[in-house]
Amino acid sequence: MTSGRRREEVTPSGAMVRAAALLLLVALVGGCSDDRPLGPPVPTGATDIGGPPMTSAPPPPPGWDPKDVVPQSQQEAQDTLADYLTRTLRGLPPGTVLDATRYGSAGHNSWCEDEPADPKNAPTRYHTTGDLKFPPETDLDAMVRRVGDIWRGWGWYVFERDGFRKPNEFGYGPDGYRMQIVTAGRPGYSPTLSASSPCFPGDIANNDIPFPVVVRAE
Repeated sequence: MTSGRRREEVTPSGAMVRAAALLLLVALVGGCSDDRPLGPPVPTGATDIGGPPMTSAPPPPPGWDPKDVVPQSQQEAQDTLADYLTRTLRGLPPGTVLDATRYGSAGHNSWCEDEPADPKNAPTRYHTTGDLKFPPETDLDAMVRRVGDIWRGWGWYVFERDGFRKPNEFGYGPDGYRMQIVTAGRPGYSPTLSASSPCFPGDIANNDIPFPVVVRAE
C-alpha cells in the first residue's frame, strides 16, 4: 500500500519538470503555426471568365490590358458585334456566311447577373449565335483554327478551352467584346460561332432593333 501512495504523490521537483515540458511543447506548436500559405502562390493576371477551368490557357498577348468599352446604346452594341463578325468572314473562303436561321433569332439581350435585384434596369449584354457555313469540301477543323488566327491578328487573347468540343477557339477582345467558335458534334456539320458585347446599362436595352439572320462578308 505504501508503494501505491508514493505513485500518487507529486513532488515539487516533479511538478517543475512537468511545467517545463508543457512550456516547451507550447513554444514548439506556436513556432509551427504561422500565416504563410501552403504551397506556391496562386498565379495572377488571368481573368475568371466562367465556364470550365482554363487549364490550357496560354499567357495573354504582350501588353494585354483589357478595358471594357461600354456600349452607349443597344445599336452600338449590335453594330460593333456585326462589324467583328463581318471582319471575321472577310478572312474566310468566299461564300462563307454566318446563318442563324435554325436558332429562330439572330441575337438577344441577357442579364449580366444571374438573379438581378432590379430586372428592368439590370446590366445587360447582347449575344448572337449562328452556324458558320462554308463552301462544299471545306476542311472545317482547319477553318476553326483559321478563325482563331484571324482574331489573334487583331491582338485578341485567343486560346482553345477545355470542356468543349475540339477544335474550338475562344477570343477575348481588349474592349470587352467576346467571340467563340466550337466544332459541331457531328462530322461535316457547321461549327457554331457566337459573340457577345460587354455589359451595358439595362435602361438603354432595346429588344426591337433587328440583327441580320444571315451575316455576309460584304
